[in-house]
Amino acid sequence: MKQTQRTSRLLIADKSLLFCRGLRTFLNGEKDLEVIDIASAMNETLAKARILAPDVLIINVELLRSEEPAFRFALRQAMANGSILALTEDDGEECLSCAVAAGAKGYMLKNSTPAQLAEGVRQIALSESCHSLSISKIVPDLKALAEQNETKAQTPVLTARESEVIRLLAEGKTVREAADELSLSAKTVEAHKLNLMRKLDIHHRAALVAYAVQHGLVPASSIP
Repeated sequence: MKQTQRTSRLLIADKSLLFCRGLRTFLNGEKDLEVIDIASAMNETLAKARILAPDVLIINVELLRSEEPAFRFALRQAMANGSILALTEDDGEECLSCAVAAGAKGYMLKNSTPAQLAEGVRQIALSESCHSLSISKIVPDLKALAEQNETKAQTPVLTARESEVIRLLAEGKTVREAADELSLSAKTVEAHKLNLMRKLDIHHRAALVAYAVQHGLVPASSIP
């Protein structure tokens, strides 16, 4: 018995309706692809993604960049059972970060040929682990960036005063010496030190010194 070819249902989102309509006309000419609707704004995209549940959302990264992070998260949830292919004119980190936040499985440059785009949509729709040049970046690259961004987000942010305190302590200054240099009381510096250790999950001076060097707060050559 001959297996019926699966048709992937697509939603296209781009600020340019002319682009959306042109892409819809081309993709609807492919036997295994069907554009079920288009959208030109983020609210419209979210609503149609929730109602129509497309297999693939083809979205311009500029739409993602123009909205608050909450919209990207909402889109990720709306497409939980589908796949997102981001289109972009720029493959910089900011664009990739937006694609990651929205849950994209891959992205393609907007200057890709129509044939390349159609093939990229198929790969994303079928979640294939392909090595063709159709998709500029696919899951491993986006996953790596997501993990990198997650690591950055988990890195505690130090205040200017905390940075000064950790630098002086790493250089071998005592709490009293650091207090004198910063014109603070020893009790205040001790409080900063304890807070730093809690915030960084560090429990001894050697680890504090290693953190200061690793994050460029003090050059390794200045460590006694």
